[in-house]
Amino acid sequence: MRNLNILLILLFLCPTMISGQAFQPCGNHWVHQQLENKYPGITELIDKTYENALQTNLDQSRDVLQIPVVVHVVFNDAEQNVSDELIQSQIDVLNEDFRRLNENASDTRDIFLSRAGDAEIEFYLADIDPMGNPSNGITRTETDKTSFVDLDIAALLAALVACGVDITDPDITDEQLECIFNEIGGFDLDAMKSSETGGIEPWDTEKYMNIWVCNMAIDFFGTSTPFILGFAYPPIGAPNWPEGTLPPEIEQKDGVVIHYQAFGRNNPANGPLAGLNDQGRTGTHEVGHYLGLRHIWGDGDCTMDDGLDDTPTAATNSQPTDATIPTCMEMHTKDSCLEDAEPDMIENYMDYSLESCQNMFTQQQVDLMRAMLEGPRVGLLDGLSNVLVSEEASLSIFPNPSTSQVFIETSLAIKSIQVTNAAGHIVISENGSANGYVDVSNVRPGIYFLHVSFHNGNHKITKLLKL
Repeated sequence: MRNLNILLILLFLCPTMISGQAFQPCGNHWVHQQLENKYPGITELIDKTYENALQTNLDQSRDVLQIPVVVHVVFNDAEQNVSDELIQSQIDVLNEDFRRLNENASDTRDIFLSRAGDAEIEFYLADIDPMGNPSNGITRTETDKTSFVDLDIAALLAALVACGVDITDPDITDEQLECIFNEIGGFDLDAMKSSETGGIEPWDTEKYMNIWVCNMAIDFFGTSTPFILGFAYPPIGAPNWPEGTLPPEIEQKDGVVIHYQAFGRNNPANGPLAGLNDQGRTGTHEVGHYLGLRHIWGDGDCTMDDGLDDTPTAATNSQPTDATIPTCMEMHTKDSCLEDAEPDMIENYMDYSLESCQNMFTQQQVDLMRAMLEGPRVGLLDGLSNVLVSEEASLSIFPNPSTSQVFIETSLAIKSIQVTNAAGHIVISENGSANGYVDVSNVRPGIYFLHVSFHNGNHKITKLLKL
């Protein structure tokens, strides 16, 4: 039984709870494998975006960046229908962790203390829905699906044999993972994101961070077992990606998914996750992925890396594998790459250590996340006061990207034109005309928002890339 548990975490990088043993949270590697199988070459593009992210950051304004959040609760029973209070607790955890206001921030070891950073990123439940109506930022959808992980254990075991996996071997190759995925036929990882498959569609993924909360347990020989605690897609709209590389349906599924038992702080339904994944930091970890961060061990051995210099190398994640839960002090002894002269950074949110031991992002992780918010996820920063736009307010701009003048074509009379940067600062403001233009030759290269107000009261916003 223990070997099978270890194998499951190696295969899917997610937790399994059997016989008192716990395995930590993230399905990110599974997401990448599924994307690569469906769209060959996407992993290379994600790598390129990640490696260039800091270079494409616009101006590092250091203003506090605020992200509107909608939480979609998809439930089959009362326990899965998490409360408004628990949802707010998850938002609180995100704000504490991303602002370094968490109570255990003082637990960061001296060797890493100078690297810890305040991301100056905050989150709030959206108060306006995509139609412009007042909202509490929460949707609730009852489903007939008992779990969104439709995985047959017998088929999995058969796939292990067919793919030549040795359950006593702690390593599994990418080829074996792909073989297993193909043997079992995969499953719809995004089923909770569509009403046709028992879930609910996202709100506009460019303007809201969508979080789905649902059941992702499996029936393990009659026992409901938390399987994937969470997963998130990385930013996929970076300006250096070739146009048309990704199909539009991927963007429609963008967001964060969290298993209901791992959602929020001190979830009353956390059951076997108590003491392990009970501080709401599965959410912090997955939002880190959503904003471009990788696992700090680089999903490999000491030769792999997360691409950032201020996170030490590690040969493995810090997932506890024994029935006895270790203390943070005991976890501090972990040093899986002796040649780097530093212990493993078990306090980092992008590791798999105990959530009570996690307490920091590094400065370079902070810079990367802000670069993603001021780049491919810049739409989240524009605010929601003008999400509703009349269909009559057609608008097109050209050329886009541009080096100087941008011409605006619309069927309505223009009242004013503004260009804002990612932080919402106005860099150009002027009155317009029915067919106007704006001169961007004096603004720095980067991603901006072009705001066009019409005399009939409508307002439209579009992205503008300045070269």
